[in-house]
Amino acid sequence: MNKNNGFTLIELMVTIAVLGIIAAMAAPSFGNMLNKQNLNKSGQDLITVLNKARSIAVLERRLMEVKLTTSQTVDTVNQLNWIPSGKSILKTGSTNSIFFGISGGVFIEDPSDTTRMIPANNDTVFTVCNSYINNDKNARIVTISRMGTIQPTTEGTC
Repeated sequence: MNKNNGFTLIELMVTIAVLGIIAAMAAPSFGNMLNKQNLNKSGQDLITVLNKARSIAVLERRLMEVKLTTSQTVDTVNQLNWIPSGKSILKTGSTNSIFFGISGGVFIEDPSDTTRMIPANNDTVFTVCNSYINNDKNARIVTISRMGTIQPTTEGTC
């Protein structure tokens, strides 16, 4: 008897079909995983930029601004910029910028005179959203106290 080595065409086609079905089931969750990772990265990048600005303000004893933008902008001596990653966005209604003073505290523009800075009255909250994530944890919330302490990111909804 001659022993047959190898696989038949039918066996190869069945194997490829099974692999195709498994790949089709994994593709949607892979996209969701990428969106979650971009949201996490956006939140962590925001915290990093805020910490850097606060450190510069205290070390160099000058006012530092963090501007939250939607397009790539070059940092300047007095301003650091942050943009979200991937499909993440800054929630509508969130503050567009924040200022750190020489003590590390948070300042805001005086509503009556935009050339003056006044200490913040409340905590400042930034919400980074990603509406492409299909659950109730599609936002990262970063809170900064009046004294400039940055709270860890919490999950929330948009």
